[in-house]
Amino acid sequence: MSVDAPNRQARRGKLVRWKKRYQHRDMLWRRLVRGELTSPPSEIERYGGQNGGWLLPSDLITPNWLVYDFGVGDDISFDIALRERHGCTIHAFDPTPDSVAFMADRDLPGLHFHPVGVWNEDTTIRFWVPRYAERVSYSALNLRLTSDYVDCPVKTIRSLAAELGHEHIDLIKMDVEGAEQLVIPNMIADRIRPTVLCVEYDQPYEVLSRLSLRCFRAALRLH
Repeated sequence: MSVDAPNRQARRGKLVRWKKRYQHRDMLWRRLVRGELTSPPSEIERYGGQNGGWLLPSDLITPNWLVYDFGVGDDISFDIALRERHGCTIHAFDPTPDSVAFMADRDLPGLHFHPVGVWNEDTTIRFWVPRYAERVSYSALNLRLTSDYVDCPVKTIRSLAAELGHEHIDLIKMDVEGAEQLVIPNMIADRIRPTVLCVEYDQPYEVLSRLSLRCFRAALRLH
């Protein structure tokens, strides 16, 4: 057994326990929204890799679609798949340092990166660093309960669309580590109606906490 073997086993055991806790929350979510789930009228296909991929109604998407991708991180497999299969124009947004560095040497036709985040107002806010060094998911709501942060610029979807000269957004993908709790109500108030909305309701690691309960209730309300 190598020196690192005990550490690997401990990390593996921690990951298993973490997944089990999330499974209970996932089962509760599915029970609560079961009556609102319907079979989609379109062909649903996966775009992107295992971690950065999303399910989309492929027969609706056309080459003239305009896509806003909020929360790039270090995975643009979703954007690449859209470009390769449909030729959509994509504007990707992420102000966090790791994402900005990741996108610095990537020049893909039709994919435009902007180092700014999405929020319910135009301002500068704190983005709290991930708990684990290998992660790139900074959170404006500090879902990971860390102490270090960076200040980053943020704007509303309405402001971003006005600056870029866009009157309609066909697809919005939103993986913004809790910021969706503020962004979606603001998007609705601003009468922004994408044809397709992909959103991840992010939750804290701690399943049993006040923060976790607040985020879970917010996700149900948004849904």
